[in-house]
Amino acid sequence: MDGSAVYQKNVNVVVRNVGDDVIVVPITHNVGDLDSVYTFNEVAARVWSLLDGARTAAAVVDAICSEFDVSHEVAERDLSELFTELEAARLIERG
Repeated sequence: MDGSAVYQKNVNVVVRNVGDDVIVVPITHNVGDLDSVYTFNEVAARVWSLLDGARTAAAVVDAICSEFDVSHEVAERDLSELFTELEAARLIERG
């Protein structure tokens, strides 16, 4: 994972909090793409909230490690995978 990478949320998504989950729906042609609805658990929702276009990927990993019971190595591996998936789904982009 490139720890110096900075990610930001795609502006073409609708985000709603439902209990402890975050629901993300991409918007295409001014319509929600209901075939591509993403539900984030507590950790993924926290990662989402940290993607502000200013924080580096390494800073996000550090924040997750300080807030959840996870080692740095596991958090880095899992977040690298999450960033790749979110980027492929066009929910985030490098800033």
